[in-house]
Amino acid sequence: MTAPERRRPLPALAFIGVLCLLTAVVWFRVIHRSGGSGATGSSSCPTTASSQHATPKVLPSPGTVSVLVLNSTQRSGIASKAKKELVKRKFRVTGAENDSAAYGGHGVIKGVAEIRYGPQALAAATLVRFYFPHAAMLQTDASSRLVTVSLGADFNKIASLAAVRAAMHKSHVKFGKPRPVPTPSPTC
Repeated sequence: MTAPERRRPLPALAFIGVLCLLTAVVWFRVIHRSGGSGATGSSSCPTTASSQHATPKVLPSPGTVSVLVLNSTQRSGIASKAKKELVKRKFRVTGAENDSAAYGGHGVIKGVAEIRYGPQALAAATLVRFYFPHAAMLQTDASSRLVTVSLGADFNKIASLAAVRAAMHKSHVKFGKPRPVPTPSPTC
């Protein structure tokens, strides 16, 4: 009988070490990838999420903004009171109603309000948000320029004109003719 052959662990350990090193390098690059596109790969197409965070610096005047005010709470009359206040501030208010699934509603809104707008109404919705501080912005696929404000459980009143002006000044936002928002190309 012959003596069993001794295996050499060094080549196998070296191979495993190289694989671990390569794995660490790949994960480091994935985690620290620039552009914030995550692990799904980079894309040059604009996304809805990035357009929601881009605050226009030039906003339309209130007289050019159409608003629909909705009540998503059990408190009666808050939509009509908000409508009257917005009309005093020169907005074009198309109505004051209860929120429902027909308007994109999905139950009681827990915050101040939810501002719903289509891609072409981003500047108008941004202006409306100065009047409803802490309201959630929700971009929809609507093709109109109508901004829908659905009042929530935490809504008390519309911000004062002084507060709106101060917030706009702090955000370096002014009135003027906003540039149209580019729409994503169909090749995306």
